[in-house]
Amino acid sequence: MTRFRRRLVDLAIFVSVLALLAMLAGILQIDAGKVSLAPHYVWQVEAWLDGRFDLGPSPGPQVVFDKITVNGHYYLMYPPLPAMVMLPFVWLLGDGFSDVWFTWGVAALDVVLMFRTLELMRHRRITRRTTLENLVLAVVFGFGTIVLWLSLGGAVWFTGQLMSTAGIVLVLHSTICRCWWLAWLGVGLIALTRTTEVVVGVVPALVYLRDLGVGRRAAGRWNFRPVRLPSLREVAATVVPLAVCGGILLARNKLYFGSVTSTGYDIHSANDVVVFPYGLMSWHYVWPNFVIDFLRFPDFHFTGVNDAHPVMSLRAGGMGTSIFFSTPLMLLFLVSSQGRAVDRWMRTVMWTGTVALFVPVILFQAAGYDQVGARYLLPVYPTLFLLLAMRADRIGPRWVVLAGLGVFSNILLAKAFWAGRPSSQFAWTSAAIVLAVGALTCWLLARENRARPGTGAGAPGPDDGTAAHRDDLPVLAEAAQAR
Repeated sequence: MTRFRRRLVDLAIFVSVLALLAMLAGILQIDAGKVSLAPHYVWQVEAWLDGRFDLGPSPGPQVVFDKITVNGHYYLMYPPLPAMVMLPFVWLLGDGFSDVWFTWGVAALDVVLMFRTLELMRHRRITRRTTLENLVLAVVFGFGTIVLWLSLGGAVWFTGQLMSTAGIVLVLHSTICRCWWLAWLGVGLIALTRTTEVVVGVVPALVYLRDLGVGRRAAGRWNFRPVRLPSLREVAATVVPLAVCGGILLARNKLYFGSVTSTGYDIHSANDVVVFPYGLMSWHYVWPNFVIDFLRFPDFHFTGVNDAHPVMSLRAGGMGTSIFFSTPLMLLFLVSSQGRAVDRWMRTVMWTGTVALFVPVILFQAAGYDQVGARYLLPVYPTLFLLLAMRADRIGPRWVVLAGLGVFSNILLAKAFWAGRPSSQFAWTSAAIVLAVGALTCWLLARENRARPGTGAGAPGPDDGTAAHRDDLPVLAEAAQAR
C-alpha cells in the first residue's frame, strides 16, 4: 500500500470515529456547540489571547476545584500543551470553538495512531495479525474501553488524558520504526500534558540501547556495553526534543508559580478545598487504587429483602469500575496463555513499559473520582493493546464476544456518566446493535481465515522470534535499515 493510500485509510478511520462519537453524543444530548462544564483549557487560551497568564476572577464554578492562587491571581495547575493546541482554533473561531468536539478529534486521533502502530508491527513481523484484525483491535481500543466515555463530553481532565494517550501511542509507534527524534518528542509532549506519564520513555530507551548492543548475547556471553557510541545526530535526536519541551515546561512553571521547580501541585492543597492526606503520591493509596482498578464492579441497590428488581448503579458512587468490567478483553491475560510471540523481546519491552506506567497510577491520590471507569489506568491501555496484538491466537469468536461486551459496557457507562442511568430501551437497543456488529465481525474474520492458507499470506511463519533477534546477527541491521 502506498503512503497516499495509507493516509486515505487513516482519514477514513478518523472521520468514521468522529462521526460515531458525534452520533452517540447527540443521543446523549451533549451539546457540541458549547464548551463543556469544565473548559479550563479554553479559559487558559482566552487569557493568553488577552495577554495574561492568570485567569483573573474565577470564570466558572468548576474552577474552584482546580485553581491555584498566587498573589491574588488564579492559575491553572495543568500543563499547557492541550491549551497550546487549542490556541489557533480559539483564535479563529472565538465563541464557536468547543472543547467537546475538540476532544472527539483527539479520541479519533488515538484510534488512528493505534491502528497505524498495529499495522507497523504487522509489517515489521512483530505480530501475526492481519489488517482486518488490526482494525478490529483499533476500533475496540476506541469504543470498547474507557476511551469512549472519556471522549464524549470534553472537560479538562478527559481532554488532557486523551491527548497524553495520543503521545504514548506516538512514542510506541516511533520506537518501533526507529524514528528516535519523534519518539523523544512524544515523551516531551507527554511531559507538557500529563507529566507523570513520561515514564513511557523507558520503551524507546530500552529499544535504543539494544540497538547499540546493550543486553545482547554474543558468543555465549551477555554484553552490557554498547558495541558503538551514539552518533552526534542520534544524541541530538534525543536531547533537542526533550530540551525544547522541558524548557517550555520550566518557563511555564516560573511564569505561573514563581519557580521552575514548582508544578503547581505543591501549592494546590494549601490553596484549594482538596486535601491530599498523604501527599500527591504515597503507598497509602495502593490498596484503594487496586480495588478500583481491578476489583470494583457496579453496585446494586435493593429497596428491601423482598425486592425482586434490584437496580444497578453504573456510577458506583463516582469511584468507577474495574478494567475487567469496562474492558473484558483484558481477561485474556488472566485466563489464557499468550502463546509463543513472534518477537518475545519486544513483548518483554512492552510489559516493562506497562509496569512503568502503572507505578505512578497505583501510587496516585484520588483514584480518578468522579468516574464510571478506572480512568487513571488509561496510560497502560496502549501497551496492553499492543500486547494483545502480540498474542499467538487468532481473533475469533471468543475475542469478539469479550470485545463486544466491552463496547456494550462502555456505551452504558457513557450514558450513566453523561446523561443519567440507562433506560431498558437504551440498553436493549445498544445490545442489539453491538450483537449485529459482532456477528458481522465474526463473519468477516471467518471469511478471511478460510481464504488464507496456512498461517496466512504475508503473515510470519511459526518461528518464535529468535531468528528475528538472534544475538549473533549484526546489532544494528534492523535500525540501519529503518533509517
